[in-house]
Amino acid sequence: MNLFKKYPYVITDLDGTIAGEGYVINEETYEALQTYQLVSDYHLFLASGRLDLMAKEYFAKLKIKTPIISCNGALIRDPISNEVLYQQTLSQDLAIKILTMALEHDIDHIVYTASMIYGHPHSKRIALMMKYNEQLVDNNYQIPLDTETNYLELLKNNDIQVLKILFPFNSTAELDRVQFINEPFKDQIEGVFSQKDLFDIQALNINKGNAFKKLCELKGYDPHQFIFYGDNYNDIELAKSVGYTVAMGNSVLELKKIANSTTTSVVDNGVREHLFTEVLSKEQIAEFLPQVKNVFK
Repeated sequence: MNLFKKYPYVITDLDGTIAGEGYVINEETYEALQTYQLVSDYHLFLASGRLDLMAKEYFAKLKIKTPIISCNGALIRDPISNEVLYQQTLSQDLAIKILTMALEHDIDHIVYTASMIYGHPHSKRIALMMKYNEQLVDNNYQIPLDTETNYLELLKNNDIQVLKILFPFNSTAELDRVQFINEPFKDQIEGVFSQKDLFDIQALNINKGNAFKKLCELKGYDPHQFIFYGDNYNDIELAKSVGYTVAMGNSVLELKKIANSTTTSVVDNGVREHLFTEVLSKEQIAEFLPQVKNVFK
């Protein structure tokens, strides 16, 4: 099969789709995506629950030239010019109320803005980000983290705007505490599981699907010419908005039900497997795969 003829654009989620444990994309997956970049003339798009500034290493290794959807669709930014093409934040009032409750009840949370991620140094998720930063060879790729500033005061003073509040949890009891936070505001915000142990709270109607439609309007793309790779609940609306959806082997069942096909898991390089067997032709792979090492040094 050569899906590339009908669907010349690829948009992919990050965590659980091309990135595995510890935010790592393995070299085989990189190689496949880089081959696609050469075949398509750099028409690879990223759509993540993360802030785009958490993925600068990927942008460089993949030579991303297209606008990036991040924070589940709350932000679209051009990686070359750094221009914000679209942004939708939580209202200051709602953000203050939610964060006040979380702090009062000592519930782990992380605050995402367009330029910084705020959190407590004892948060396991923050610790994971710090560990990622420590292993980077190039400091320019580091995730911008602030574990010291009183972000609630910044918010009250209108010094920051919140794109997303992330709530990590490691047990049913911790999830219950997160839902305790979500319940009073559920009709005023968008709440979604971005991973099996992460719950995101954002402005109402924020999702990857709506952001993708906005991006297509802004840039004149045909959404039906896109293949999408995803794995979780926050990918469902985007999956409904493209021409062809591929669910990972590790995907939630709800995404698999609406996908056009399913590939192997992220651990088994599912995106590479699908790109090299279903999207690109043998001729395209034979021509462009040998060029990857020279172009993506």
